[in-house]
Amino acid sequence: MEEKNQNSKLKVIGMIVLIFFAVGAIGWRFFGNHTEKPTSHEPKRDQTTKSSSSSHASKQKLSTSEALSEKVVNHFLKAYYTAKSNNSNAEDYKPLMTEDAYGVLQASIKLDGEKGQNGYIMNQELDDTSLYINSINQTVLCNVDYHYDIYKDKDDPKSKVVSDFTAHATLQVKYTKKAGKWLVQAMTPITMTDNVTGEKINE
Repeated sequence: MEEKNQNSKLKVIGMIVLIFFAVGAIGWRFFGNHTEKPTSHEPKRDQTTKSSSSSHASKQKLSTSEALSEKVVNHFLKAYYTAKSNNSNAEDYKPLMTEDAYGVLQASIKLDGEKGQNGYIMNQELDDTSLYINSINQTVLCNVDYHYDIYKDKDDPKSKVVSDFTAHATLQVKYTKKAGKWLVQAMTPITMTDNVTGEKINE
């Protein structure tokens, strides 16, 4: 009788052990799959991050390519500071300015007259520029070096007084973009200093 009771106890203990292992196996399988799920999603997050990063880089590149550049500014300055005689280059820089800015500039030139302080300015050419571009408000601080000849009589080639008169100008140029093209909206002289280094012509 005792042997039967002992066998019954062993069977019960065996069943408990089997149940324990079964529950443990099920639990391990469940929690194991649960922890693996985030891992399976990680590549998708990385892919989304890479895609977003690539899109941002593309937009940044596009924005940079459309930004106001030194090439644009120098193109205007060369047209503005290169002239055979007073304002003879107006048609060269006119397409690079807004209508209002061009009108203001022409009125100023007309007011100043065509004769300089020491005679007529002829054969003006741009020498060098240094630019500081503010891309936030689209303004440019321009340091400009140029030279020209001075004549007593603009129509007499023999009346040249000074050859290669060098000058320096600092101005602020404000730009605006219209129809995909950068145009000068305003131009304000900051300082204007002229130093004579040219050769005096014997009369």
